[in-house]
Amino acid sequence: MRKTAILFGCLLLIACKGVAQHDTLPSFRDTLAVYEGLFTETEPLHLTLKFDLKNFQRTRRQEKYQPAQMTCHMCDSFSVTHPVRVKARGNFRRDNCTLPPFWLNIRHSGIEAPALEGLKRMKMVVRCRHSPEYEAYVLREYLVYRIYQIVSPYSFRVRLVRLRLVDTGRKDRVTEDWAFLIEPEALLARRLGGQVVKSDRLAMATVNREVMDLLAMFNYMIGNCDYSVTGRQNLKIIALDGPGPSGFIPVPYDFDYTGLVNTHYAVPGEALGIKTVRERYYLGLCGSRERHLSVIRELESYREKISRLILDFEYLDDMEKMDMVAFIQSYFNAAQKEKFIDREIMSTCR
Repeated sequence: MRKTAILFGCLLLIACKGVAQHDTLPSFRDTLAVYEGLFTETEPLHLTLKFDLKNFQRTRRQEKYQPAQMTCHMCDSFSVTHPVRVKARGNFRRDNCTLPPFWLNIRHSGIEAPALEGLKRMKMVVRCRHSPEYEAYVLREYLVYRIYQIVSPYSFRVRLVRLRLVDTGRKDRVTEDWAFLIEPEALLARRLGGQVVKSDRLAMATVNREVMDLLAMFNYMIGNCDYSVTGRQNLKIIALDGPGPSGFIPVPYDFDYTGLVNTHYAVPGEALGIKTVRERYYLGLCGSRERHLSVIRELESYREKISRLILDFEYLDDMEKMDMVAFIQSYFNAAQKEKFIDREIMSTCR
């Protein structure tokens, strides 16, 4: 079976060290050795995508792929290029972004790689528009995924990308920007030992209560009301095959409508009665005071790790990082107050 992991793994330093030390190109074994680190490595992946970006922007509302070339830059002395296909995705961002996020289809790009067996496509999040705040939005959303990885093992992995775009529709005009790849749901399910559930008729009662309670409090912490089990709104649902929590496992994604990312276009649902996504609103299940306290304490145990992750992230401006930390800390400070559960959780829980 032909696979495509070389498109992404070729960047890592193992093979580059081989070039420097032995003055030879990385072997096939060298490149295979790095595939397992696609979504575990934290160093940015350096990629070039070459395609007709002008046509892509003009036809972004169409459900049609167009051809592209992807080049992975392992180091100055080695890169690998393969054919891929790209298609716009997303609802709001497809209609409102100059450059909406991609589906990156790598099904027929070649190179066998067991670690990515069965992979057809993955999501790439890019800067929606060219103004500076949109670059921060990409990096802040990437960090939200990383924060949830701290909080829960049932989370999508992401890989930061330094992306070079070559627009063949504009005389090979080159732009460079930040982006990130999201672990495909098939890989997520395989890693967790389960299957992806496609039903849109699920109720909150069908998902694991402990996982859902933590997810709901996390979403409250980051100012996220744009999710729902029914309809799988910004949640993927995994059914575990073997030992583990009972019930379906919800895994959140798409965080650009959260207060922590704080995009200027994000607005809360009218039915919630809040004016901005920086106002928090709890959408989880009602439970006993002890149950809610337990979840609050669990999140509190990650407080230092979350702040440290944000502050140590070198690619985001200091003012942006301080804003993220302040927003997170405002939750932790509020959660310590005596009336927090009664006023903020029990008043809106389902």
